Amino acid sequence: MKIKFIILLACTILAGCSTAGPLKVEDYNSENITIRTTVVPDAEKWKRATTQWALGDITPLIPAFDGKGLLMASWTPSKNPDAPTFVIAHGGGGIGPMLLFMGADLRALTDANILILDSIWSRGRISNGGDSIQRSGYTLSSNARMFDLVAAGRWLATQGIDPKKTYAIGESQGGWGVLRAFTDDPTITKLVKPYYAGAVALYPQCGKIETNVFVYHQLGPYHSRVLLITGGRDTLTPVAGCSDVSVKSTERWIHWEDATHAFNIGTHGLFKRPVDGVCKTITNSLGTHPFCYNERRTNEMLTEIKNFAGVDK
Repeated sequence: MKIKFIILLACTILAGCSTAGPLKVEDYNSENITIRTTVVPDAEKWKRATTQWALGDITPLIPAFDGKGLLMASWTPSKNPDAPTFVIAHGGGGIGPMLLFMGADLRALTDANILILDSIWSRGRISNGGDSIQRSGYTLSSNARMFDLVAAGRWLATQGIDPKKTYAIGESQGGWGVLRAFTDDPTITKLVKPYYAGAVALYPQCGKIETNVFVYHQLGPYHSRVLLITGGRDTLTPVAGCSDVSVKSTERWIHWEDATHAFNIGTHGLFKRPVDGVCKTITNSLGTHPFCYNERRTNEMLTEIKNFAGVDK
């Protein structure tokens, strides 16, 4: 029993597990996807943070894929009618400082519309793995994260946003969801392609691990353009564990040997910019993993995203 739990915990923390095979729209309801709350955790603190970084408040905003409840999100529209749009999907720990910094920096660099999308707070979770199992059930799979991106795309269409200039960006588990959303499965392609021109996956979980209980969903080949960025010092989601099709089907793959997982991490919380070289660590059943802020690689990442989106500013 203990071994089975360790397998579940490792699978959950890294990426979540579910059944393989062609996707059906009905699969959305096989997930633990119920919207449970409209209350942002520690709402006053987050309001101060989004205000400081000139981003929209995090509020219940995006109708879920099945129309039952609202996903929380921060929406910051640009005044430029030709601006690109970036939908930023968080990792397993939920919305954190790095997403606010990324949103603020992409606004400054590209004058973009920024949508920071929540998948777990709205569902009464404190993270998408490990410590939330007892509270709200198993982790959301890559399919669930994909359905949330579809919901965001649909909502953006109601705002008059140009899908030909809309890009999904996912970090860690969010990157895993982005890769699933851009996998050329007939149902996924039909759902996602009308709303997005491309995607960026940052240090995602993209391996395929099978046990007698769990199978990762297929990732790749992709129906649209994908930029993949990975790090050689990433011990949490090392790219060496990814299938060839997950990596080689991308339009562009950048690998920085000196970068850890979450190399753009917020090292000093919501209100202070991260400091180059400062590290944090997490420990799970697979070991202890460093997350070290790398200013050079973070700036290069932003430039690569700008170039990938074809922004000339």
